[in-house]
Amino acid sequence: MNLILKELEKSSKYNDFIKNLENKKSPIAISGLTGVAEASIIAKCLEQTKRSIFIITYNEIQAQALVNDLKFFTEDVAYLPKKEIITYDYVAESKNLPYERIEILNKIYKKQKLIIVTSVETIKQKIISKDTLYKNVLKFKVGDRCDLEVLKQKLVDLGYQRFDLIDGRGEFSVRGGIIDISTTESTGIRIELWGDEIDSIRHFNIISQRSIDNIEKIEIFPAHEYILETSIEKVAKNISNNVYPENISEKVESDLEKICNGEYISKIDRYFNSFYGKQETVLEYIDDKYLVFVDEFNKVIQRSENIEQDNENTIKALMEKGRIIPDSLKNYVATENLQSNIEKYQTIYLDKLDDRIKNGIERYDFKYKELNYFKSGIDLFINDINNFKKQEKKVYIVVDTKEKANKMEKLLAEYDILSIYYEKLNKTIINQDANTVIITLGKISKGFYSIDLNQVVMVASDLVDGTRTIKKRKSETFKQGEKVVFADLKVGDYVVHRRYGIGIYIGVNTITADGTTRDYLKLKYSGDDILYIPTNSLDEIRKYVGGEELNLKLNKLGSKDWEKTTNKVRNNLRAVAKELIELYARREKSKGYAFSKDTEWQKQFEEAFPYVETDDQLRCIDEVKKDMENEKPMDRLLCGDVGYGKTEVAIRAAFKAVMDHKQVAYLAPTTVLAKQQYETFKERMKDFPIRVDVLNRFRTTKDKNRIIKEMKLGEIDILIGTHRLLGKDVEFSDLGLLIIDEEQRFGVKAKEKIKQYKTNVDVLTMTATPIPRTLHMSIVGVRDMSVIYEPPQNRKPVQTYVLEYDAEVIKEAITKELERNGQVFYLFNNVGEIALKADKISRLVPEAKVGFAHGRMTGEEIEDIMEDFVEGKINVLVCTTILESGIDIPNANTIIMENADRVGLAQLYQLRGRVGRSDRQGYAYITYRKDKMLSEVADKRLKAIKEFTEFGSGFKIAMRDLEIRGAGSLIGEIQHGHLEEVGYDTYCRILDEVLKEEQGIKVEEDIGCQIDLNVTSYIPDSFISDQNQKIEIYQDIALCKNEEDIRNVIDEIIDRFGNMPNEIENLLEISRIKQLAKEKYLTKIQSRGNSVVFTYDTNKFDNNSLSDIIKKYGNRIKFSAGIKPMITLKIEKQGEKGLLQEVKEFLK
Repeated sequence: MNLILKELEKSSKYNDFIKNLENKKSPIAISGLTGVAEASIIAKCLEQTKRSIFIITYNEIQAQALVNDLKFFTEDVAYLPKKEIITYDYVAESKNLPYERIEILNKIYKKQKLIIVTSVETIKQKIISKDTLYKNVLKFKVGDRCDLEVLKQKLVDLGYQRFDLIDGRGEFSVRGGIIDISTTESTGIRIELWGDEIDSIRHFNIISQRSIDNIEKIEIFPAHEYILETSIEKVAKNISNNVYPENISEKVESDLEKICNGEYISKIDRYFNSFYGKQETVLEYIDDKYLVFVDEFNKVIQRSENIEQDNENTIKALMEKGRIIPDSLKNYVATENLQSNIEKYQTIYLDKLDDRIKNGIERYDFKYKELNYFKSGIDLFINDINNFKKQEKKVYIVVDTKEKANKMEKLLAEYDILSIYYEKLNKTIINQDANTVIITLGKISKGFYSIDLNQVVMVASDLVDGTRTIKKRKSETFKQGEKVVFADLKVGDYVVHRRYGIGIYIGVNTITADGTTRDYLKLKYSGDDILYIPTNSLDEIRKYVGGEELNLKLNKLGSKDWEKTTNKVRNNLRAVAKELIELYARREKSKGYAFSKDTEWQKQFEEAFPYVETDDQLRCIDEVKKDMENEKPMDRLLCGDVGYGKTEVAIRAAFKAVMDHKQVAYLAPTTVLAKQQYETFKERMKDFPIRVDVLNRFRTTKDKNRIIKEMKLGEIDILIGTHRLLGKDVEFSDLGLLIIDEEQRFGVKAKEKIKQYKTNVDVLTMTATPIPRTLHMSIVGVRDMSVIYEPPQNRKPVQTYVLEYDAEVIKEAITKELERNGQVFYLFNNVGEIALKADKISRLVPEAKVGFAHGRMTGEEIEDIMEDFVEGKINVLVCTTILESGIDIPNANTIIMENADRVGLAQLYQLRGRVGRSDRQGYAYITYRKDKMLSEVADKRLKAIKEFTEFGSGFKIAMRDLEIRGAGSLIGEIQHGHLEEVGYDTYCRILDEVLKEEQGIKVEEDIGCQIDLNVTSYIPDSFISDQNQKIEIYQDIALCKNEEDIRNVIDEIIDRFGNMPNEIENLLEISRIKQLAKEKYLTKIQSRGNSVVFTYDTNKFDNNSLSDIIKKYGNRIKFSAGIKPMITLKIEKQGEKGLLQEVKEFLK
């Protein structure tokens, strides 16, 4: 039991209130509470009455604040957001908010004991009835009977969509007798049937597709709240029976067609009354065991009236424009009925002031005061503690980190105040001295002081500096991300074969010859040449990933084209590799300055970082420090997307340098970025005697001269600036560290100057372009690199809509963002018309301050506009692309993209990542124009965008696309053409080989062994019917390098698809044979009648082993010493299993 809550039991007023609750008295009014005191009384009610609580507050901001305060006292608290009613058409939306809502509704249905906080807007909205939503809840138990066909239909009725492979939430798949159902973003339920009996139920990881643990029983709830009450035919009939104005009848017809085709979810709010005869509010979902608290009733009523007024205005605007008015806009509980609806439950009104609540009801006036302390108010804080102790008050101090708790203990000790630290306040404290102050961990918005009770709660997080507890987390997603996925391979895609070059994938053909059946990948080459690749050689082909596929030339089988191309790329890369290696060798020999180990100050400084570092960040920080402590000059490249925490790595390196009395120069590509980083550095270092300054074109001549002079005298520790830092007149007293942001954006002269610095100064270069892991591994030996792959924790997903362009929608989106004092990125990729577009937006949303920027402006013009945007002088920025890739604008949380069909998926992914980076919900509106004939490529892109938005799929493609750019920037732009010629994977492989050769490491050519045995070895359609998953499993088998890999594949197949048929067991045996063949340098193993012929690599054949083989097999073998040595073995064992066993024994 929380000690602060326990104190309430000493209040006769509170005990009387609880008694009245138990006697079902209602309504009751409580006044005199502060925000946090409110949260404490509600949490205590949950604990004491054992009844769930429903809190209605006047807006969503207040609801979120209350949730945060409640979390200090109890974990059983949840926020129910309102339903977003969209007045326009969209083809896809991300499902974050609907999933958040259904999760809470499911908890209410399960009668979970908790506190639900929501806003008046949510309780006014009419939604599907509870009976309709939960009529098909599924219950499963091991040993129960289950009809698969009925189950499939019920899952569809519950709103789950069927896919071949589950990729996200709200999906299910069926493979034979295995049913997968995804219940959250990362985990799902796997039900395995034996006949019609449930054999097992398991949780599984959606990313790895592997099972986690077994469970005995499970309930499956609706995937969302848009479950059908009646058939689609009946809904269509209901809509047709309604009378609509003539000017919208065509639109209604179009909607009807979509609804009948199954595209109805986005239309439900529009025709809500036709979909649902029975409607309820969320209040009707809860039962009479709930206690309903109303936070500031007057404000709730006021907000309710405002909502109605807003809805009326929207309806009027839609009517004027001849648009359909969604039923949901008109379906709400009127303000006059709100109170009676609430008072059907036992109701408690919470008001700050007593006189607002109607007379004649039981009321309690508690006396609480708010307590606030600021950084400068330590004396006042100590003074107050002493006064409270004199009054014999029990004092609790709340801080948000352990480090701050330690510092608080020391601070109190300095003033002779006794204190004790408890991480949690749910312990029983025996004989606690009333004079001892209790320090605890947590986060609450404000402190409070109760006059009725002997209790004071003080919030002191801002009074002391300190660290936060570093929570280490396993990043499953990123480990899984390393697996090269072939599941994206579709018919018509380009592929690259290691020996034959670029072809087109036609499909999988099952071929039966000489009584054995096998699967082959069919590839088409130039001149309609066809190549069949046995699935056990799938490791030799890769999906083509490179430039635009439109200009791609297919190779001709039997020609030398492919060999010539790869040789050309190889020779070109040799020059690049040579330069990299020479540079690296020179640096290895040169001597710089070896920095000291971390000081006590360094530890303090790092502990003051207000966020939780990701594992990647910690690793990168460690790598940079080790380099600095080495006397060889550091030259490290730090890669990571915007917002992934590169700056903090740089800040810690800079601090380390200053601790050794060295100066630091930070080179930024633009003035705006320099200014932003200056503010960040200054803020982080404010508690230490470190001087940070900035040198850019915004400084006056007087300032510039002063800075240059002070830098030379060593009075400035860290100087941040643009290429101006590299000017001849800028001299450093003792430069120890140079940090460069986006080196590729500096000119040739600047790069030359940087090269000079690199000979004896530690250099840290940063880039936001993601660098591929494969390339990273190749370059490890010749370039020091640190990569941050993980995004920071708790990033809210961006709510995304894909829709046809509509000026009204744009107006609504911009207005919605400006109303919460936010900013908007408007992407418009047409330099010629951008000024016109900005003007149109100004007229569309007159209150917006619109600016525009594009690549043809001068650097200074762009910087001035970006500066205005960062400072909030512009709140809508129309631009061709996000010009300042490194700039962080947490206040811009809406992005609108016009003509998104012209934007690649990778770019789209990166652009969408620009918003939703603060604690606010981010919105992305991806628009296209339907009246234009969409090109095939644009149509493909739009389809990918739609899938990407709805299911989060396509993420892997986006990442690959980005990585190609990363490869280009790392090796140099000149290389990009070569990368396109051979494809990304071949390019990386050649680079890896060339680097090894140049370093004198012997590269063994991987010959690969062709296996052609009279054994049926393939994946039957009856076992895995989906071609993509089939290829994925074939690839997994082909990529096995050892027995452990094979065991993993077997586990995965059995887990995902059930017990393996003989054909797949044979396939795995062939994989084992292939591994053994590699060790013996075999190039081919082939059945010939009742014998098997083993062909060896001429240069590698071991003649000494021949006598052992003859000794063992006698006249069962024949040896031919032709161009390629061959041994023919006569097979004695019967059947396919016997043949495989003898081949394995021979190779061992």
